Amino acid sequence: MQIKTVLTAATLVLAATAPAFAAEGFRPLIGAELTGGGKTLVEVEFEGDRPNQKISSGGLTHLFGGVEYRDPNGRFAIQTTIGYHFDRVDAKNASLSFSRVPLEVLGFWNANERIRLGGGLRKAFNSSFETSGDASDDFADFNMRSSIGFVLQGEYLFGEHTSVFLRYVDESYKSNRLVGGKVDGNHGGLGVSYRF
Repeated sequence: MQIKTVLTAATLVLAATAPAFAAEGFRPLIGAELTGGGKTLVEVEFEGDRPNQKISSGGLTHLFGGVEYRDPNGRFAIQTTIGYHFDRVDAKNASLSFSRVPLEVLGFWNANERIRLGGGLRKAFNSSFETSGDASDDFADFNMRSSIGFVLQGEYLFGEHTSVFLRYVDESYKSNRLVGGKVDGNHGGLGVSYRF
């Protein structure tokens, strides 16, 4: 799935819920995260001095958008997002990628004005391994089914708009094209969010 398609879907979700933003506590948000972990799906060998690169079930970039509700009394927050999570290797004559579209619903308890802790559920849709160019000769495209994942997250708020967060996600993927039929997708991440 193309990033453009995901961003269009996220824009439509935000537009559909726009009237709710007028209510106290609701705010749209966007964010980006770098992730690492999971298992190696494929290792790509390059000629010359370029080092080998891996595509993992827990990597690498997660872009997201959604809406957040903050309790006016500052005790808790609820966040719903949809994103595009992908790991990709590109060469002159080929490319390989693992991508998915995660939907997340998270709840947070505010320890104080700056720090909050929370977690929730994540489900990755449209999980697929895709190739193009010469890579198609060595690897076949295939889809995967994801488990419902669990998220634990700690976040530091810089005022009303910006925050940084650390998180851990426990999830897995299944496909008859995987060795053993299943692969661990557990990963950690470091990211930033911005609220409008």
